[in-house]
Amino acid sequence: MSELIKISNLKKTYDGIRYVLNGLDFSIDKGEISTILGASGCGKSTFLNIVGLLDNYSSGEYLFCNDIIKPKKLNSYYRQRAMDIGFVFQAYCLIDSLSVKDNILMPFLYSGSDITGSLKENVNALLDNFNMSSLKNKRVSFLSGGERQRVAIMRAIIKNPKLIIADEPTGNLDEANSALVVNAFQNIAKKGTAVIVVTHNKYLSFGVGRRYTLEGGKLHQ
Repeated sequence: MSELIKISNLKKTYDGIRYVLNGLDFSIDKGEISTILGASGCGKSTFLNIVGLLDNYSSGEYLFCNDIIKPKKLNSYYRQRAMDIGFVFQAYCLIDSLSVKDNILMPFLYSGSDITGSLKENVNALLDNFNMSSLKNKRVSFLSGGERQRVAIMRAIIKNPKLIIADEPTGNLDEANSALVVNAFQNIAKKGTAVIVVTHNKYLSFGVGRRYTLEGGKLHQ
């Protein structure tokens, strides 16, 4: 496996006094799943936002696909965010007025890509895998929390990104649906996608990859 991300001595401060991240090191290979545990307020969301090119960092070095990510030029990485990174936000970030199908296709709709027949087949296969085929045309506003969670995960997976960032992806799911998510991430990792999962659930396991605890602004393996 080749390295997708390498982060060295990363620091992040919002006020110039307190460092949320303080000398953090991290790397992940293509096709690897990394799980990050940590108490509330320890900086997990800040770390994910930096890795996902949504927030800048104060100092250190961040390499994505061997390219140096310059923290003051985040707007120039729009296409990488749109097509190379799949996000599963804890708050879902779905569009309530649209159907399940259209929410899953949102990355392609925003980028102006053609919605091909093969893409529609991939959506149908995902819906089937997540036991949501019957809800395909239902508006997201009528879904339960667990159903919305699954839609957010399918939206991240559908574009086969280089990286998936998942914040508490099984937080609102029962045991059976959590197993579906674990299986889906394992399958996409086999295709070369790297997956970073942040969770409070110390029992959540993907059977492979490295596990970290974020504490004191650093990751401990």
